[in-house]
Amino acid sequence: MKKTELLAPAGDKAALISAIANGADAVYFGLDIFNARIRAENFTLENVEEQINLCHAHGVKAYVTLNTQLYNKELPLMLEYVGKLYEKGIDALIVADFGVASLIKRYYPDFEIHASTQASVHNKNGAELLNKELGFSRVVLARELDKGSIEYISNSDEYETEIFVHGAHCMSVSGQCLASFCMGGRSGNRGECAQPCRLPYSIGKEKGYPLSLKDMSLSTHIEEILNSGTASLKIEGRMKSSTYVGGTVKIWRELLGKKRSANKQELSTLGALFSRGGFTDGYFTGNINKTMLGVRSDKDKEASLLQEKEVIELDKEGICLSAELYIGKKSKLTLTYMEKSVTAYGDVVERANNAPMSYEDVKKNLIKFGSTPFYVQDLDIKMDEEIIIKNSSLNALRRASIQMLFETGRKAKEITLEKPKADTSLGKIKTAIFESIEQIPENSDYFDIVFISAEEYFCSQSDKSRVNGIALPPVVLDKEWSEVEKMMSYAQYEGIKYALVSNIGQIERVKKFGFEIIADFRFNIFNSYTLEFLNGLNIKRAIVSPELSLAQLRDFKNQSIIAYGKLPVMVTHKCVLKDTVGCKAGKGYLKDRQGAMLYTRCEFGHRNVIYNSVPIYMADKIKDIENYSHHFIFSDESASEAYKIIEAYKKGQPANTGIKRIK
Repeated sequence: MKKTELLAPAGDKAALISAIANGADAVYFGLDIFNARIRAENFTLENVEEQINLCHAHGVKAYVTLNTQLYNKELPLMLEYVGKLYEKGIDALIVADFGVASLIKRYYPDFEIHASTQASVHNKNGAELLNKELGFSRVVLARELDKGSIEYISNSDEYETEIFVHGAHCMSVSGQCLASFCMGGRSGNRGECAQPCRLPYSIGKEKGYPLSLKDMSLSTHIEEILNSGTASLKIEGRMKSSTYVGGTVKIWRELLGKKRSANKQELSTLGALFSRGGFTDGYFTGNINKTMLGVRSDKDKEASLLQEKEVIELDKEGICLSAELYIGKKSKLTLTYMEKSVTAYGDVVERANNAPMSYEDVKKNLIKFGSTPFYVQDLDIKMDEEIIIKNSSLNALRRASIQMLFETGRKAKEITLEKPKADTSLGKIKTAIFESIEQIPENSDYFDIVFISAEEYFCSQSDKSRVNGIALPPVVLDKEWSEVEKMMSYAQYEGIKYALVSNIGQIERVKKFGFEIIADFRFNIFNSYTLEFLNGLNIKRAIVSPELSLAQLRDFKNQSIIAYGKLPVMVTHKCVLKDTVGCKAGKGYLKDRQGAMLYTRCEFGHRNVIYNSVPIYMADKIKDIENYSHHFIFSDESASEAYKIIEAYKKGQPANTGIKRIK
């Protein structure tokens, strides 16, 4: 059985050293751009080679996070950046943006890429498609998955899976959160999350922190995760201290080595290093309830401050050195480490007229490995008597051989970015999604396509004649497909023509029913190459990211933008309503500290969708968006309110309530 990798975070050099010293098999870190933890100290292109070499010298793999969504104008710089990382020997890139992944594989086909958890892979279809179409060799599974789902997806010879086993996790489903962007203008998809989920809210009579989850820890499920088929176990924490990283890795290394679960003392130590009122394993076990919630208390902070802060120095690795210094021949130095052997040649060795170099003189210069990760374990110097060679020549020979030891043989490319293939035949359309049949007004013929959820279409007894599209749930687990496929089969029978698809793992399933597919905004389309990728899957229309500005939208002529509606800012796998107003209510309002009301409703699979407090509104700015197709989201509006909104868009009327603009 292949060894399961222990993957540790490194937000800075101290954390990197702690991870290596305490037994990590691999580390992941970001640089100062294109990184979802941009507030960590991170590394730079100028110093990353040192970190890569340090990892490789200790037999540890190094992965770089390239896990934000990128704009078109950033892509040339991204490719230049990728080329340099490729040349420097990074083992893999962790990528979230499908357009970015397609470009990496186009220009660097042998560069290993892992699909970030932000790619929102919740089922086997998603993992298979990313492997087949974009060449992802590993998929970091969504943190919301249970044990059975992980095992099912991980059963593959085509790709590896990676799961988070310890550390913070988001309330929103991975890759489907707009809360920070909508509430404070800081995009989580761009590495700037302000964590509004950690703030207090009230709902009904309940006040507290209904969106703040405890940190996860699967340290009491070691045997289960080792038998799950996943290749890599990931510890979260690039924003956390080296003390946390080292202490957490040390305990996990012990547990994995002995294939046993954590005892009370180890759990206590892990909690003291960092926790939010303890840990949860709720998603993994399927015990999804209010015990999963927690905040970081003063007691938690004090416990962390009491943890011993070690100054760790890595032990040097032994290396074999063999030198040949013969008069009249070039000096020769061979280094052997692990299974790699390199040989460097230097200046010609001369005969000394007087004061020849001794063996000790030569040895003194050749074993100066100083700040490198090595020391000379085995030394073999073959030399003539009465030789002379400059000390600077021996130093240069040693440095050259060390450099060769780290060389990858990979070279960056000069790239002229090819323009994406755009479908210019598309006409502009208007679409809308309604929460219920009863909500659809008489003037809905304003829209070319009217969507309701597949579940609503299947269950409702109301007149469905105004509906010609179904919207799939934001998340469909493998065990839920039979139920969703019944809904799609019914919709197909009833003559539905269109399907709004929310996730990469839904595409192949929906195609079987012959619907024309439109990609929802949850695909996070920030650049034209993501759209090109979807076009290659025969998805011609898409709703691009609502985070794009008017200037950035110019690259998406005739594609859909959200022209009206409260944006769904979170999809929660844990039901917020269950613990507050109750599931039977089916809906409620979260109230934040400023009094803003966030509409929250039940979604398929006992999940929730939480909406922004104010809608996007562009009726009186219609000329600003006339080059695009328009998509409307109706959430808590009544049929009469929806009617008035449609009429306002027909007439270009200004809003009379709080709104959000596309700027």
